[in-house]
Amino acid sequence: MKSIGSSALGRSADLGPLLLRVGLGLVFAWHGWQKLDMGPENFATVLSGLDVPAPEIVAWLMTIAEGIGGLFLIAGLLTRLTTLPLIVINAGAIWLVKTDVGFIVPDAPGAELDVALLAGLFCLLFVGPGRLSADGALGVETAVAPVHGTHSDTTRSSRSRGDTAASDRT
Repeated sequence: MKSIGSSALGRSADLGPLLLRVGLGLVFAWHGWQKLDMGPENFATVLSGLDVPAPEIVAWLMTIAEGIGGLFLIAGLLTRLTTLPLIVINAGAIWLVKTDVGFIVPDAPGAELDVALLAGLFCLLFVGPGRLSADGALGVETAVAPVHGTHSDTTRSSRSRGDTAASDRT
């Protein structure tokens, strides 16, 4: 049986982190632009209503983190570092706003988008930007985390040692 890893789909694994970065980056860059366009001081009023300390400073930090961070994700520049403030922002949004709303709510935005964005950010934090990124081009990160101990690797190494028990399992 042919494994997925050796198919054309497996060979195009670099597209996964690229598409994830671009999708997340567009969402965050757009939200940063919206905050900048409406004025961070107006967003600070919203934050003040949520009892966020120093809402004017936090509004500017969030605007910059989302706007610039989104562009950095799209480019794959300092990807793992960029995910950190965005994870904090999303966790804060879920905690401060969405816990009272619910996960999926009819006629209102629930926490589902925020949870999906958070999952994608954690994925990029742990997997990295992939080779098709500025980080990859600059040598900051060169590859997606390799998968070790696949079935074919185990069988091949067992046979080279003469381990017949492992050969019998295949």
